[in-house]
Amino acid sequence: MEPLAPFELEALRRDWIVGQSGETFFASIQENLDFLGGEPEFEKLVVIPEEEPVEFAAMFFAAVWLGLPVALANPNWGGAEQNEFDALVNQGRSAPGSILIPTGGTTGAVKLAIHEWASLRASALGLQDFLGGGPIHSCCVLPLFHVSGLMQLVRSFVTGGSIRFDDKEVSRSCVSLVPTQLQRALQDEERVRALGESRAIFVGGAGIPESVAGRARELRLPIVPVYGMTETAAMVAAVPNADFLAEPDAGAVPVGDAEFAIEADGRIRIKTPALFKGYHGRPSLDLSSGFVVNDAGRLDSDGRLHVIGRVDRLINTGGEKVDPGEVESALLEIEEVSEALVVGEPDEEWGEAVVAYVVGEFPSVEIGWFKEQLSGRLASYKLPKRVYVVGALPLDSRGKYIRPEQRS
Repeated sequence: MEPLAPFELEALRRDWIVGQSGETFFASIQENLDFLGGEPEFEKLVVIPEEEPVEFAAMFFAAVWLGLPVALANPNWGGAEQNEFDALVNQGRSAPGSILIPTGGTTGAVKLAIHEWASLRASALGLQDFLGGGPIHSCCVLPLFHVSGLMQLVRSFVTGGSIRFDDKEVSRSCVSLVPTQLQRALQDEERVRALGESRAIFVGGAGIPESVAGRARELRLPIVPVYGMTETAAMVAAVPNADFLAEPDAGAVPVGDAEFAIEADGRIRIKTPALFKGYHGRPSLDLSSGFVVNDAGRLDSDGRLHVIGRVDRLINTGGEKVDPGEVESALLEIEEVSEALVVGEPDEEWGEAVVAYVVGEFPSVEIGWFKEQLSGRLASYKLPKRVYVVGALPLDSRGKYIRPEQRS
């Protein structure tokens, strides 16, 4: 059976990965093609848990070119996440050409969003059009198993651009940051000067705190706030830099052919050629009219999108989504913890900080002790930033969390 060959293999031979010749990279791809077999088994799922970006890229492009279904995996998952992933990949068969990208989804548990090369390519071309055409050169410091890292690799390849896997030289390149990374960069004058020479600084994963956005405007940085998710192959809406600099409340325009509508309950419905096909191992979804997300939003008189925030309980910390229930369950596995409540509280650096309230008697009330107990059970970004030992959980008569400013 012939491979699906969604792109020209020879196009990967050019010099486009900084620090790696095209011939050397192409040889690595050929090694992976040989390893995966000359006669691809289209129902065989190729799992890529690789952290080194060039090796990841060689395996990824080889598997996609052969038409083998691919699943990306975070090599730094804790035991719980790894078990969820292992269970998922063993559920059902994957269609030829499927690209399964992990996401926290709407519940915080691991999900695998099903994409194809066509949806990833559509996302890349949509961003190219948003930027005014030309090659997209990327400076990628995000992991490739995450959609925001993977799409930098895809954009650079599809548009004839280049990619480097460090931030030593960002001139005329596109950089993707979460608000926490941007805040830290603004504290470094040399870093600010370098970022000022970039083509665009995409900031997503969470809203930019106004104190950070205001400073970025003062510096006239090429910030482009973006909105998207794994299910949409990264960004589907963006605020053009000129609008960001001129108006703090500027709305986002569609990227590519994305369309938005607001449901009766305020949630955003998204239609885009970059939309996923559903979740692997989960019941099929009717996406013919788009995908309704758990973010609330509004459209202004110009049809621009304003994202208001989550409609569920997920904590958005430094661009990562955390399910409080998962952290509570991990805390309750600690012998000394009798009760636990985990919430997101406003934080200048992280947007929201994971904060835990626990009841019990402990050998230490230092945050380090709790992190040590949770190590290996949760990914590092899910660990509480603060833990309060209390006699009773801060809940009202209806069992709802009482925020600090509401307490008497």
